[in-house]
Amino acid sequence: MNKTIKVALAFCILIVCFCSVVNVFAARYYQLLEHERKIYLGLRGIDTLAAEEYINLGSVKERADYYELFWQGKEEGEREQFEERVTYAFRTFGRYAPLSDDRIPIYVKYGPPSRREEITPEKKIAVRHREQVKPAEIWTYKKDGLKFDFIRSARAYDLIARSEFGARVGVPFFATGEGDTAIEVSPDTPSFDFTFGTGRFRQRRNLTRLEVYITVDIEDTTGLRFIRAVRVWDMYDSLIAEQNDMLKPQGAASGTFFDEVNFWLKPDQYRCEIKIVDATNKRIGTRKTVVNLVDYQDDAKEISDLVPAKLIDDAFTHEKFHKPVGRVIPLTKAVVPVFQPFYFYAEVYNLETKNGLHQLSTTYEVTNKEKMRREVVDVMIKDYVEPGDIAFLAAEYHPMDLTPGHYIITMRVKDILSGKERTAVSEFELRPPY
Repeated sequence: MNKTIKVALAFCILIVCFCSVVNVFAARYYQLLEHERKIYLGLRGIDTLAAEEYINLGSVKERADYYELFWQGKEEGEREQFEERVTYAFRTFGRYAPLSDDRIPIYVKYGPPSRREEITPEKKIAVRHREQVKPAEIWTYKKDGLKFDFIRSARAYDLIARSEFGARVGVPFFATGEGDTAIEVSPDTPSFDFTFGTGRFRQRRNLTRLEVYITVDIEDTTGLRFIRAVRVWDMYDSLIAEQNDMLKPQGAASGTFFDEVNFWLKPDQYRCEIKIVDATNKRIGTRKTVVNLVDYQDDAKEISDLVPAKLIDDAFTHEKFHKPVGRVIPLTKAVVPVFQPFYFYAEVYNLETKNGLHQLSTTYEVTNKEKMRREVVDVMIKDYVEPGDIAFLAAEYHPMDLTPGHYIITMRVKDILSGKERTAVSEFELRPPY
């Protein structure tokens, strides 16, 4: 028997064993009385071990005694709240596949969401007819700073993504500190890895804002200090601007640390060099790029770059990440796990106003970059009525069931008052989960 056949046989055996366990488990569930089924489903939402013990008890009396004992010592009103939530969740989400529907335990644990969005099969357009589009839901708990993404599978909804926002989300970042920023480099200086990205915005007429985004992965911040040097030259090799700072990682003991540096430049073409020095371990990393700001001359370009972001919310990390929409934590590399929500930020200029307000209709079209022909696989539509002649646009994107791959997102902005349209384009990659 060759190796391939052995692997396939072993996989089949595992599947058979798994299905047998599931069938036994389901049989136990359907042997319960209806009120016991509700209790079991509710316990799964708040204490999985208790739920397992409950369903494995052999009699109605044992389960009743266990349930009473479970609530002893709990806070007043906790049991009543639990039973109210269980009753609602079972009635609303447990009609077809109560054991498989992940909305039940989420509802029991967190209660009714502050916002529940139901996404219909119209989410995808212009796809092959043989591709099935699954309904989905997004539950937002604003007070808890939580979002849950569900996709319908067969007759139940599976939880595919959990994301956080708000003050509870700490963002590791680099804070500027005092210290010598002189950089000494020798031929044998070890290299240091980091990633960067840029965003181009209009600051005012004939003055642009170049934003440089930097991320560094750090396993242990103990005693670490960094020097960040960013220099900008014009195409005649004249140094136009530079920023040199001593940095210290803050907000976490390890992880991905974010930084942002802004320059105000005349519309032109520039060379940009970013150096990050690990001053503690004597390592250095260098990145270079060319940035074209010519389109902003005389307000010719009336829309900024469409910048992918890890997070956009109304919390605060550091003033360097603050924008009119709140804090914007940009992605230096728009590569995210499948299912995981992320964000986009853009600015639109020179809008018509009426009574001091502009009116916009925005459409975000997602296209599969790897297809030879244009194929829109997702669309988001959002309208804005805001003060002023500049729009600051933050969009949250939920990939839901999009498969791993490379995608292009096109933002089309229509000024309702003038009829004028503006377009910005960005890219992102969805990678399989590790």
